[in-house]
Amino acid sequence: MMGESEYPVEFKGSGYEGFILLLSVLSILNIIFIIFPGLSPNAARVVLIVDPILSFIFLLDFLFRLITAESKVQYFLRNVGWADLLSVAPVPGLKFFRLFRIVHDVRLMRTFGTERLRYEFSEQRAEGALFSVFFLIILLIEVSAVLVLGAEGTAPDANIRTAGDALWWAYVTIATVGYGDEYPVTAQGRIVGVILMTAGISVFGTLAGFLSNKLTAPRRMPAETIAPVQGKEQETTNEFREMLACQEEMYREIVTRLEKIERALEIEKGEEHERLP
Repeated sequence: MMGESEYPVEFKGSGYEGFILLLSVLSILNIIFIIFPGLSPNAARVVLIVDPILSFIFLLDFLFRLITAESKVQYFLRNVGWADLLSVAPVPGLKFFRLFRIVHDVRLMRTFGTERLRYEFSEQRAEGALFSVFFLIILLIEVSAVLVLGAEGTAPDANIRTAGDALWWAYVTIATVGYGDEYPVTAQGRIVGVILMTAGISVFGTLAGFLSNKLTAPRRMPAETIAPVQGKEQETTNEFREMLACQEEMYREIVTRLEKIERALEIEKGEEHERLP
């Protein structure tokens, strides 16, 4: 089975690649969501506020891939680096270049195969869970903001009326803080709030578990340190085996000498018995 070190530098790990792939899909869906006819202007503003955050993540991803690439020219020209760069430009039409990243990541994962990806993900479960949590946080905040805005937008006594209000409410709710300055007043809005609070407990519980695992897990020794230690342990084992072999040889010699002495004593006793009248 192929380990992590055998993957090319282009592949950044199943958890990370899956995170970027899902964000790319979400970004494309957001663009389609905006141009869809009949969309509420406030809901469109929610998507327009979230999109720059996604673009910033994609920019960091482009810089990360460029810096760690074995050949920067190959990454930029052959591995859709140019599409990654164009997709972060503040031009709506250019964001469709993220389709190239989706296609490239799907091909990359298919090349490695399902079993190898599953093994790689199982070896880095904590990192995979962390990236999954980050994606779920972004997705839940965006979806819940759009839903609560649609539910509260027509209520006469509602206090969640703008995209900024909805995103702020969604964030403090999923973080289980709940300042109480903005809250849903309709039944539909409260249902969204209940679902979001329940999801927030699960999501941040997973994040807390990841941090706890990282802080309390025993530190792994680097390979260059493990090899000498293992060599010393093997040396000590060999020394013990040699000592045991020497002791066994000494024991056999002692037993042999004792048997010779016993036989000599028996012979001597027999001779004395013959001399007696």
